[in-house]
Amino acid sequence: MKSLAAKLIAGIVGIAVSVYLIKGIASSDSILTIFLAGIAIGLLFYFVKPLLNIVTFPIRLITLNLFSFIIIMFLVWVVDILFSTHLEINGLKNLFWVSLIVWASDLLFSNILKSE
Repeated sequence: MKSLAAKLIAGIVGIAVSVYLIKGIASSDSILTIFLAGIAIGLLFYFVKPLLNIVTFPIRLITLNLFSFIIIMFLVWVVDILFSTHLEINGLKNLFWVSLIVWASDLLFSNILKSE
């Protein structure tokens, strides 16, 4: 299993990059909000995503693993709901782009900080 530190760093960096690049995200511009939302995404990616991957294995097999991105979008949406007073992702298109950025940062940091 991938390192928890890599997931946390990837979540923080992914949310920070998304907040500053995508105009459809309303944020309180607080570093603490970005930090906590990134930690929440990292924890969800570390603990919940493997369980969802196991449960949805038949669907992922049929869709050639494209359903994994739906799982990532769902987890980002959960963080959006948890931090709804300080962080708001407006629309499905913006949710897609935030999920793509978080996925890319997760992929990058998981490969850089591989656990043995």
